[in-house]
Amino acid sequence: MKLLEQILSELGADTLKSFSVVPDFGGYFRSVKGVSEYSAEKIVLVLRKNKIVIEGEGLTLGKYFEQDLFIKGKIKGVKID
Repeated sequence: MKLLEQILSELGADTLKSFSVVPDFGGYFRSVKGVSEYSAEKIVLVLRKNKIVIEGEGLTLGKYFEQDLFIKGKIKGVKID
């Protein structure tokens, strides 16, 4: 089981567990170290190993507490870099 977890971690699959998106409402992102880009159409979050690119309309930063961030707006796509 540890081997499978290590393989998934190397592939970046563990990042998939770090966010939840609700269509037309927003999303909740965990383990956020910082924000490297911000506009109403695109937000780039910095995580420990990766970056998450969120694209949409009317995006705004919501509550940030202990590395957890809520983003409001219509999220159209999420990409892990």
